[in-house]
Amino acid sequence: MSGTRPTTKRSRAPRAPAERPAQILDAAARVLLREGPDATIDGIAAEAGLGKGTVYEYFGSKAQVFTALRNRCNEQILAAGADAVSASPATSALDRVRRFVAGMFGFGMANASLVALLFHEVGIEERDELGPIRTSLLKLVREGVDAGELAVDDPAFTVEFLLHGLHGVMEAAFAGDAAAGSVLDRVDGVLTALLNPVGPTD
Repeated sequence: MSGTRPTTKRSRAPRAPAERPAQILDAAARVLLREGPDATIDGIAAEAGLGKGTVYEYFGSKAQVFTALRNRCNEQILAAGADAVSASPATSALDRVRRFVAGMFGFGMANASLVALLFHEVGIEERDELGPIRTSLLKLVREGVDAGELAVDDPAFTVEFLLHGLHGVMEAAFAGDAAAGSVLDRVDGVLTALLNPVGPTD
């Protein structure tokens, strides 16, 4: 028979809901906290109530899942700092930096186990994880300098120095039993010394 077979167009599967990536990341966080770096895509899919193939529609590997989870964690840390600043906007430049640091620190302490896993124990794609935080902190410091409230000659270097110091202090606090308040009291003296506020510091 010389006739050709009719072609049939395969219907496209319906698109997954927009909430699916967040659903996968929420599940990944729970599995990571429960199983540590040995967490698997199979386990994450099961926790999310999804098929393994569905997870791979959004994330190409376990490393990509954990990278996305770390990026989201960074966004949450940043948002916590920003929320702390906006809670009382009519304050001094030094106080805005204090609030920003305290907000970030509070979120980190509340999620210490997940933060430690994401930033130190899982094998994930490298990126400048402190970049967004650096940008926001530098903005606060430069605003204080421009307003004549902070006497900082090199805001970029000062923020870089401060950021890495804070990062180390936070890591030490997460690993120990120190209360957030006592750590922040000690951090406050360093902030004041580095940012060199002009006039009263309270």
